[in-house]
Amino acid sequence: MNHAQPSIADPSPAHCWWLWPAVAMVAAVFFFLEHNISISQFESYSPWTDSEGSLETGHNAAKGAALLLMGLFGAHLAVRPGGRPLRVGGWLPPLVCGYWAWLMASVCWSINPDMSARRLMTLGCFLLAAIGFARHLRLRDIAVIAVGVEAAYLLLGIGAEVALGTFRPWSADYRFAGTIHPNAQGVQMGILCLALFCLARYGDRHRRRCSRPPVAALWVGFAVALGFLLLSRSRASLASLSVAIGAVWFASASARARLMAALAAGLMVTAAALVATNSDGGANGLMGAAMMGRQEQSEGLTGRVPLWNELAGYVHARPLQGYGYQAFWSDKHIDAISDSLDWTLRESHNGYLETALSVGLVGGVILLTVVLVGLVQAAAVYRATNDPGMAFLVGMLVFCMADACLESGVPNFAALLVEIGLAQLVLSRAGATAIAQRSPATTSGPVSHPSGA
Repeated sequence: MNHAQPSIADPSPAHCWWLWPAVAMVAAVFFFLEHNISISQFESYSPWTDSEGSLETGHNAAKGAALLLMGLFGAHLAVRPGGRPLRVGGWLPPLVCGYWAWLMASVCWSINPDMSARRLMTLGCFLLAAIGFARHLRLRDIAVIAVGVEAAYLLLGIGAEVALGTFRPWSADYRFAGTIHPNAQGVQMGILCLALFCLARYGDRHRRRCSRPPVAALWVGFAVALGFLLLSRSRASLASLSVAIGAVWFASASARARLMAALAAGLMVTAAALVATNSDGGANGLMGAAMMGRQEQSEGLTGRVPLWNELAGYVHARPLQGYGYQAFWSDKHIDAISDSLDWTLRESHNGYLETALSVGLVGGVILLTVVLVGLVQAAAVYRATNDPGMAFLVGMLVFCMADACLESGVPNFAALLVEIGLAQLVLSRAGATAIAQRSPATTSGPVSHPSGA
């Protein structure tokens, strides 16, 4: 006997003329915070000097004012009528509250309480903006916003390099930076590729209603973004994009297709391992392609393994609580680790290790649980609605988890996109209903697809 199911339709919030200019304003704030139009001119793409590189001295009144403005605007959106109602339900809200409580508690044992408190205020502004925008954006809008903002950043980056004379893609040692470090640029291009892929692959139903760009234009944009991702030579971002696109497909594939994909992936990994152990010229050529022309930096994962071994001792010294929220990289630790490795650095190049240094293993486990629960719920909504916004959120969460294996974090705007997506998941009626439909008592009936979720 089939059981009737509730509709997963989630009424779209009313869009206002000021919403998209507001998104542009936030994008401008992030451009001001972390971009530099001259970065391609600096050695190693590092515009700071050793005397001013410490995060302790990185406080800037203008940047603080910009973040505060964004937080206040987010608070205004959170209480403004016309959006989704604020509600608390499911596992995500208590997990997020628990993580926030642990972050605030970390100020008590932080080695730099002032730094931790300032960074918590920054995170608070992010959360307010995420909640505010989530109330007034439709589910698929997160992918549309990602395309618009990241494409604008790309055009500004190309223009900056052309104006400075540093745009030389024909050079053997060239890496496309634009207005941000090439590794961060790779993350931005990976996010742009992922958003275009989701809109092109899953946006047909919405395109007929909303005059979306044709599929061909989206795929052309995907190819262009992928080209600049390759020019950035960010190996971590390219690998993370591949895993994220695979996860988006895997989330909605049939059980048989998943099994075949798993077998094919196992064969590919085995073949790659066999080629890697072969020392002939073909294997060397394949390895060179995998290193994206950066073979001279491949040993020890560009110095990451020695760095991780060095930082493991610091984690062992304070395993549970860490050194306080984003307080580890003090002048003392920067100088000690840089001298030990003969390499000037200010990050761990691993998001999981960075979290353990910041808030300990306890905070890291809570954060990972938040991400995994969000991923499961987003995948459930995506399977139920085939919504490109939820497909993008699934891909973004997987992209961030994969990228964290080799990088400390994603650019701030990318982090805000993830937070908006998770907030949409909590506030959306589709999210709650899709999770309920996964229970055995309700999985036999038909699923009604919304016309504007």
